Amino acid sequence: MKKIEILSPAGDSESLALAVSNGADAVYLGLNSFNARIRAKNFTVESLEESIKLCHAHGVRVYVTLNIQLYNRELEQMLSLVGELYRMGADALIVADFGVASTIRKYYPDLEIHASTQASVHNRNGARELHNSLGFSRIVLARELDRESIRYISQDEEYETEIFVHGAHCMSVSGQCLLSYCLGGRSGNRGECAQPCRLPYKIGDKLSYPLSLKDMTLSCHIPELLDSGASSLKIEGRMKRGEYVGGVTRIWRELIDQKRNATKKELSTLEALFSRSGFTDGYFTGNISSSMLGTRSESDKQRSEEIHNEAQPIRRVKVDLHMSLVKGERARLTLTVRGREYTVLGDVVEEAISAPMSESDVIKNLVKLGNTPYEAGNVTVEMSEGIIIKNSSINKLRREAVEKSLSLGRETVVAVYEREELSLPPAPVRTALFMRESQIPKSYSYFDVRIVPAERYTGDERVNGVMLPPVILDREWQELLPMLNKAREKGVRYALITNIGQIKTARELGFELIADMRMNVFNTPCVNYLRSLGVNRVIMSPELSLAQLRDFRGYGAVVYGRLPMLTSHKCILKDTVGCERCKGYVRDRQGASFYAEGIFGHRCVMYNSVPIYMADKKDDIKSYSQHFIFTSEDREECERIIDAYKHSKATDKGMRRIKG
Repeated sequence: MKKIEILSPAGDSESLALAVSNGADAVYLGLNSFNARIRAKNFTVESLEESIKLCHAHGVRVYVTLNIQLYNRELEQMLSLVGELYRMGADALIVADFGVASTIRKYYPDLEIHASTQASVHNRNGARELHNSLGFSRIVLARELDRESIRYISQDEEYETEIFVHGAHCMSVSGQCLLSYCLGGRSGNRGECAQPCRLPYKIGDKLSYPLSLKDMTLSCHIPELLDSGASSLKIEGRMKRGEYVGGVTRIWRELIDQKRNATKKELSTLEALFSRSGFTDGYFTGNISSSMLGTRSESDKQRSEEIHNEAQPIRRVKVDLHMSLVKGERARLTLTVRGREYTVLGDVVEEAISAPMSESDVIKNLVKLGNTPYEAGNVTVEMSEGIIIKNSSINKLRREAVEKSLSLGRETVVAVYEREELSLPPAPVRTALFMRESQIPKSYSYFDVRIVPAERYTGDERVNGVMLPPVILDREWQELLPMLNKAREKGVRYALITNIGQIKTARELGFELIADMRMNVFNTPCVNYLRSLGVNRVIMSPELSLAQLRDFRGYGAVVYGRLPMLTSHKCILKDTVGCERCKGYVRDRQGASFYAEGIFGHRCVMYNSVPIYMADKKDDIKSYSQHFIFTSEDREECERIIDAYKHSKATDKGMRRIKG
């Protein structure tokens, strides 16, 4: 059984100190930009460098989050920051954007990168694709995976896996949430999530919290986790207090070291540190039900306020020092920490003319470890008689040995960013996604590509494209593959790809591939990466403005339709309308109505209350492949929408625009 890592959050220096002192093997943290917890305190470049040295002194690895989607104009600044992180010895970067990953790999090929949970990896194909094509050494698996899926993906020895074991859950599938963006303009993909899922909503006449999940804990599944093949167990919480980080890390350290499940007392302590009406392990066990729902009650808050676990100064690490001063040879200092030796060489040792140096003089200078993470342990000196060496030379050697032990031995590399040229797109087309074949209108030929979900395709001759489900677990391929084979046999030409784990299979089946908006494509390197995998067409993220879309003329833009705001592994509608219908509406407190329906695998998608509408903005969209999404519209309404776009008709209904 391989050693498994405990990975703790560090939203600030206090949390970092508590994580290290309570037994974390690694910490993950973010800077003030380019990370998904932009509202955490985070670190400056200067404070991060000192924190990395502190962690390395204690044998703790440091992973820095660059886990948001980036615009083209941000890539140069991102690369400059990566150069700083490389220089100061960050052990790995956690990356969500495939374009960012390909850029880092190009300029810093030996820098370790981990695929964020926002990369939405749900199956082994996805993990292998990211490892093989982008060099990700570790895959942070989607939080909603069950133990069988985690084990199957993690048993592949090509890469490491990291799994969330404690902390907050998202209702939406990892990396596939536009809820905050659609409702308030604060993008979760950009680190600005306002957590509207924690608010009350109505389904039918009942006002409740159908989108708010309890926090997870897998602390009662320790033997399974140790046997899963996962390399790292991740605790969520960069926006939580230091008391939480220290307390949760300490309990998980004890559980892993002792290879046992949590006791009732330990579970109670974990709940007091932070919980939402208790905990859930529903995704891990497959017990997906309303019991997973929970909110942060006043009682929960009161229990947390009673816990005080202030950060204590981290004990210094003992190091052994051995100085060799042999006349006529260069001074040699060896620092030994945690069994590893670091040797540095200094000036040539000279014969003393008058007052030779004593052993105690040398030791007096060596033990001055001052403002470092170290304190002197065993200090020895081997020296010739009657020699002299400057105190400043000893001090310099001591500083160099300390610095060498805290660094990763990297040379400074200054990368000069060169903007990538965009792969030439094929000729612009119109594509349409119909959620049901019954929606397809008589004037369907307006669209070059007409797509329906693969599981709903019946052989309708008007359909020439199928959409693959946004989540496909490894065991679900056996159900889906016959559907895809049937579509190919019937002459269906296109596959709308919604996840990185689908590309290899769809390509091998002979489909022409279209990357859906769910792929979160924000920048040129991401487009080029997908094209290199055989993707023919790319529909850009609907979060791009018209000004930003100008960089991607010829590629796809969503010009009509209700955006899928949330894709849930737990059915939102099951507890109210029942599984037979799996269609309904979710209403917020302002009365906005969001259409929701079940999809493949008994998951659920919730759509925005108003569609994007650009019929009267013909000049703004004429340069792109135009993508339409039809969800709750009937056939007649689809016909009216086509007519509106043919004749550039304005509308007096509330609609959403592509932002300017």
